[in-house]
Amino acid sequence: MKTAIAWIALSAAAAAAPWVLAAPGDDAALDPELRPPVRIEAAGKPIDTEIGHAAPLVTDWNGDGKRDLLVGQFGGGVLWIFLNEGTDAAPRLAAGTRFQAAGGDGTVPTG
Repeated sequence: MKTAIAWIALSAAAAAAPWVLAAPGDDAALDPELRPPVRIEAAGKPIDTEIGHAAPLVTDWNGDGKRDLLVGQFGGGVLWIFLNEGTDAAPRLAAGTRFQAAGGDGTVPTG
């Protein structure tokens, strides 16, 4: 069973910049109501995990100044990286690649 990745924007500024999240402890920046989830696409297709739950993380993975998306897949422990080829204000994610470590696929804890 595939599980679609959905991004829930927590910031009131999310309509203008979908990657903007409030800093930890910055309660003033949080919208009192959660916005509806939206499907996140990479290379023009919705991002899906093949098995189980997913754990997304938005961070500037490659140091290019644009935030990328990492998705840990609990079923099987696969870690996917989706590089941002757009901007923070208008992200455009490339197709996912598996995280590589020590000559093989890196993994996340499962269970």
